[in-house]
Amino acid sequence: MLNKNSVYAALTLALAAHSASFAQDAADDSSPWSGDFSAGYLSSSGNTDDTTADFNFDVKYQPKPWGHQFKGRAYGTSSSNVTTAESYKLGWKSTYDFTEFNYAFGAVDWNKDRFAAYKQQTFATVGYGRRFLNSDTFVLNAEIGVGYAEQKPSDRPPSLPAPTEKNAVGTLGGDFLWNFSENAAFEQTLYVFSSSENTYLESVSKVTAGLVGNVGLVLSYTIKKNTDLPAGAAVGTDKTDTLTSLSLNYSF
Repeated sequence: MLNKNSVYAALTLALAAHSASFAQDAADDSSPWSGDFSAGYLSSSGNTDDTTADFNFDVKYQPKPWGHQFKGRAYGTSSSNVTTAESYKLGWKSTYDFTEFNYAFGAVDWNKDRFAAYKQQTFATVGYGRRFLNSDTFVLNAEIGVGYAEQKPSDRPPSLPAPTEKNAVGTLGGDFLWNFSENAAFEQTLYVFSSSENTYLESVSKVTAGLVGNVGLVLSYTIKKNTDLPAGAAVGTDKTDTLTSLSLNYSF
């Protein structure tokens, strides 16, 4: 399933989250550090041998009026020792609050997917964000911006490298958080990057339930979609990928 590079990536994610956790443990409750990391693994055997591994981290440093976020994900699955899915994601975002409800942002998002029509995508954007809700129970943010995109199609055939698509890009995004009990929450994020060659969107729905202390259980469902396939994409290539995972989560 996950090759050596995959394992290295997963370890990097875990170490990043652990380092941030250590920083938080050394501080008091007013620390600008917060975040979480999660890991899930499922294995079955019998007529087929299936395994799935999923690693996530999300670390925030918010010395107001600034805010910084670093997040990532590594995901892989195999069936009978044949890798069927392998993807990675890293993102950095900085914000500056003009008022309680208005802010500017700059972000860089990097995606790599071994089996998608685009094997690598990078988006660098800047823009404006608005907080419509900002309470202990509900949070709702919306964003709009512009930037630059580089999208590398999968090689078809592998011996013939495909040219990288480089375009201006517009972005729309939003996130919603509902803390519906003391130890359970629902979170929804949606981001769209639209260029002249392709529009990429990613939606993540997540429910978190606390178990013991800072440890919880996370059920997430991710949709990734490219509206246009690059020239030469293999017949049968899907525009949409979905990921479902159940993981243990540690927050700080």
